[in-house]
Amino acid sequence: MIRFGFFIAGFITVLFQLLYSPIPEQIQHYLFFSGIVLLGIPHGAADLLVAGRTAKEEKKSFSKLRFLIVYVSMLSAFGFLLWFFPLPGGILFILFSAYHFGETDLNFVNVGSLFGKLLVTSYGVLILFIILLSHFDEVKLLLQPFDIGLKNWDFIDWLGAHKYYVMSLLGLIFFSSLFLYLVKNGLGVFPGEGLFLIGFASLVFILFNLPLLLGFTFYFVAWHSLFSLKNIVGYLRESEDISPLLIVQKILLYSSIAIGGIAIFGAASFFFFTSGSPVMYPFLGLAVLTAPHMLVMRDMYRRIRINNLVVQ
Repeated sequence: MIRFGFFIAGFITVLFQLLYSPIPEQIQHYLFFSGIVLLGIPHGAADLLVAGRTAKEEKKSFSKLRFLIVYVSMLSAFGFLLWFFPLPGGILFILFSAYHFGETDLNFVNVGSLFGKLLVTSYGVLILFIILLSHFDEVKLLLQPFDIGLKNWDFIDWLGAHKYYVMSLLGLIFFSSLFLYLVKNGLGVFPGEGLFLIGFASLVFILFNLPLLLGFTFYFVAWHSLFSLKNIVGYLRESEDISPLLIVQKILLYSSIAIGGIAIFGAASFFFFTSGSPVMYPFLGLAVLTAPHMLVMRDMYRRIRINNLVVQ
């Protein structure tokens, strides 16, 4: 039902955008930043709670201090990689994000198998590149102030000139991996194949037609973050020693801390970069969180599949 509501809202927004008037950039920025604060950051700020719950599930010792040290170390290492080696860092960011998006949307897929990993990763890559390549002129403007843009402009121009071929190839890879997964595991392991394809086509249509920032807001801020939060809360509530109210309180606390950290990183980025778009700074902050967050969520979804606790 929630997905259906998203599709209706997405189609209405696309029709308004195409038939009536483009949505002003100022409104898009408001939606993006408010969504990041209300949904995007909270779904990542719950990592400490999720990691503790997973350790308890697996009967392992858990130290908040040790977790935070490892988490911040990974965050710093990934930030270092993005800063000094932006091209390989950017590629890793796309792969980590793609895997995480795919595992969340297709959390019933067995990613313990090679075909499962290929399926969720190809799904996430396709979604990301539909958002980016269908609005590539806007992406190029965002990349201009950065080394990854200046040093790879020939490749960026080539990618823009062949964007439809690239999207078609990624679509072929995704549907091939879907076919191989179904052949390997049978139709019964993939619930609602027909409805899934209809929903997937609807999602692609919405993301292709929305502006870059609005499309990212629709998918990451609203779609991905909301369903992640649903799964996180459902996962945590299985623990007898934590109430729904306490979950909300802790997520709000950790979100406040995370907002402060992202604000500091964004301010540092603003000091070193001259990009005219304020959107890039929260993107940079979110990018360095990708690797440690993806690992925590990977362990959570593994336990969800084992316990059959999927709540989407």
